[in-house]
Amino acid sequence: MTNQTVVGESLPSVDNTDEKQGIWASILHDVKSSTKKAPTTKSLVVLGDNESGRTTLVAKLQGNEDPKRGAGLEYHYIDIKDDDRDDTPKLGVWILDGDIVCSSPLLKFAIKSDTVENTVLVLVASMTQPWSLLSTLKKWVTLIDEHIERLKIDSTCLREMRDRLQYDFQHYTEPNDSSIMTASSSSSTTTIKNGTSTGRIPNSLSSISIASTTTPTNININEDQIVLPLPDGVLTKSFGIPIIVVITKCDVMPTLEKENDYKDEQFDFMQYHLRKFCLEYGAALFYTSVKEKKNIDKLYRYIIHKCYGYSFHSPAAIVERDSIFIPAGWDNPKKAEILLENLHRLKSTDNYSDVFVKPVVRRPLQRDNETVTAEDDQEFLSRLQLTLNRAASPGRNDENSTPVLTRNAMTSGVSSGMGSQTPSMAGRPRNQPNVTPGGTSTAANEGALANFFNSLLTRKSGGPVTPTTANSPATQRQSKQFALPPRPSITR
Repeated sequence: MTNQTVVGESLPSVDNTDEKQGIWASILHDVKSSTKKAPTTKSLVVLGDNESGRTTLVAKLQGNEDPKRGAGLEYHYIDIKDDDRDDTPKLGVWILDGDIVCSSPLLKFAIKSDTVENTVLVLVASMTQPWSLLSTLKKWVTLIDEHIERLKIDSTCLREMRDRLQYDFQHYTEPNDSSIMTASSSSSTTTIKNGTSTGRIPNSLSSISIASTTTPTNININEDQIVLPLPDGVLTKSFGIPIIVVITKCDVMPTLEKENDYKDEQFDFMQYHLRKFCLEYGAALFYTSVKEKKNIDKLYRYIIHKCYGYSFHSPAAIVERDSIFIPAGWDNPKKAEILLENLHRLKSTDNYSDVFVKPVVRRPLQRDNETVTAEDDQEFLSRLQLTLNRAASPGRNDENSTPVLTRNAMTSGVSSGMGSQTPSMAGRPRNQPNVTPGGTSTAANEGALANFFNSLLTRKSGGPVTPTTANSPATQRQSKQFALPPRPSITR
């Protein structure tokens, strides 16, 4: 104090300079202390079945149009867009395998005892299979519950995590509230400073702690414990971890109406049970569609809000059935029961699996144990040759004695035979069978004719000649065809 007095008396002009520097130093200190601090340990854990759209959803949140699908345990990161910071924080994203058997041993790398407080869970289920929505969500939360028990987290720490989640849930305020509108003019850095300066306000700040300047800066444990009692069915199975339930591929709802004959009543019944599930765990609910870009940007902003405490001013949306958004803390059992007023044939107590029955897909029977042996090529050709021989000579009993004609020989033989037809035969209709006195049909005569021309070809080539008798049809046909016409008589 003495040194300051001496300096002040000797250099009166320096006092003003020091005062200005002190003001600027105070401002810089406030700005530095109020800068958004994005912990590097913040992580997003995404769980869901295969073909539920997990990787595509994360790629859309990253702004990546060409997602790369992996297997096992995938790791990605999302750049946090913040104009107030030079260094862009990154949100780590873990995507577990769709097979719960494979994901169970890998979950220890994504959720650890020292990082569980800085984790946000995203449960993904696809609207393409509405009959398995609830079973899928319950399956994954059971896996999380078992994993948290294996972590052996201190009971005091776990109770504090649940208290934070309950505080956020019960102190949610609509973004269109007057206090929210008044606070929207204030900077977000001051708001985050007020939120993070206390030890009891959750790291994952709620809408009231982000947007409202009336949030108390000192909240002790006693005030946190003196809260309103929770309604029945609310936060009964809380993990102390923020959960976001995302229903993907909601653009297929019109297709479900056409193919499965679903009505608005069924979709309201579905939404009612999903909201009941979210109330039990204190989770938010999103209906999304990457194809139609519904609720993707809103989901990104809500994730950043839950992880880093950035401001979020989007209200709940329950009008459009394919773009539902219900933030954590907005819903309650009475609001959810409004959906029951639209149920006429269904009841709230009906079993979900009885209302949404998986359609039976009829597939052809597959004989997996049957062995099909391919036929030998020579055997197949020999059998085909016998078939051709039968077709060429149906009137003969001895099939092996009849040689097989070539295509040219058959063509020439048939054309010669047709050229030597008698006028009576040429004038006969084609569809009328040509019956000989012996009772044989035209097919038999044509077979005999083919044998005759075959014998002529064999005789010309010096090969063996098939003997014919005088009474055979071929001999009679030959004498008839090659007989000279009678000489016409001249009468004067």
